[in-house]
Parts: sequence; structure tokens; C-alpha cells
Amino acid sequence: FVAKRFFEVGNGPRCVSIIENATQLENEYIRLSQGQWFLDKFYERSVETDTEVSTNFMFADALLVREVVNQDGPSPASGVSMDSFLDAMDDNPDSTIVWLLEPLRGSAIERWSGTLKHPNHTNKPGQTMDAFMHFVYVYSQQALVLADIQGGQKDALGEGTSGWILFDIMTHTSDGGVGDHGEDGINAILSDHICDRICRGLNIGEEHIILRKEKKGAVKGKRLSKQKQ
Repeated sequence: FVAKRFFEVGNGPRCVSIIENATQLENEYIRLSQGQWFLDKFYERSVETDTEVSTNFMFADALLVREVVNQDGPSPASGVSMDSFLDAMDDNPDSTIVWLLEPLRGSAIERWSGTLKHPNHTNKPGQTMDAFMHFVYVYSQQALVLADIQGGQKDALGEGTSGWILFDIMTHTSDGGVGDHGEDGINAILSDHICDRICRGLNIGEEHIILRKEKKGAVKGKRLSKQKQ
């Protein structure tokens, strides 16, 4: 396993409180769980519509754990001093140092999108992730899009298959937040997307995106110009 914590949440390096770290790790855990739920629905939809997709993706199976602090104080890796820990305990006796545990990955990482960029792909895995992003937008009733879609190679996903473990996924929603660019992020990602055979096979065509952009009046023209190229 690899243990993760936050070093930066917008207040400067190493200026992350115990509560901020716990909150952001909980949000990341929710995104991973939510992503796997959407992925399961995506695969169900592909079977229902007889649409061929890459089925060797899954989200990291993460765990939230609490660090046990003894008389020697928090671990050096936590970045929390004993004084900071005691101050946090004074403010809230339930304060705890939280870590996110994920299975250890290999060094080979594939990225299918960035924070505000969503390039379109021509190979089957890339097209699958392109369509998955679009599917999540539609299936969430236009409430969110996935960003920073990336995965590490895994030799065994179960039943002797190999594929990609998705991790560190971000989302853009109407609420905004750390790494969440809100409506601007949603429109930026969607304006890059061009539907391919998988989108059409799943019956989630361009009309869903165009309707969203007509409501916002933001980037419909940009999308149409891309379609013409």
C-alpha cells in the first residue's frame, strides 16, 4: 500500500491543518467510490447497448485510516508537530490524523485528461475514457464531469486480466472546491469533447452537451467549430 496526505490545499505549502487534511482525503475517498459506481453503470450500459469498450479499468480500492499517536507524538511523515496535534485536540477532541491508503502502483502512468483539458483519443482505451467522462456527465444529470483521469498499470485486476487502476481523479461540479473549477471547469472539459462511436453506441450524443451549453451560453460556438474540423 501507499499512504497519502495533503501538503497543499491553497493556503501555501505545508499549511494544511489536521481537519483540512481529513476533509480533503474524505472527499478523495468519496470521488473514488463514486467513480467506481459510475464505471459499473457505464459497463452495464455498454452491455445493454452491445457497445464494445475496454473493460480493463477500475478505480483504486482505497481505505481511510487514522494514525495512532503515542507519547512520542505524530509520525514525521504526517508533517504534524506534537504542539499542533495537541492544539487540534483542544479545539476538537475528535481530531485525528487521517491517511488514505491505496494499493501500490507501478511507475507506468497513463493520463487521459487534465484539469481543464480533455484531449480526444483514437485508441480503444482512450475512447473508452472519453465516453466514460461523457457518460458520467449525462448519468449525473449534468451535475459533474471527471477531470485528471489517469491510471497506473496493474498486472491483475481479477480473473487473470490486466489493465488500469484509476486514481487521483478530480471532478468539476457547480459547488466548486479544491481542484474543482465549478461551471468553468465543466464547460472547459465538455468543449474539448467530441463524441465517438462509443458515445453514439451508448446513445449519449452531442445533443446532451449542446443543451447544457445553450443553458450556460458559454462555449457552444467553440464546440461547433471543432465539429466542423
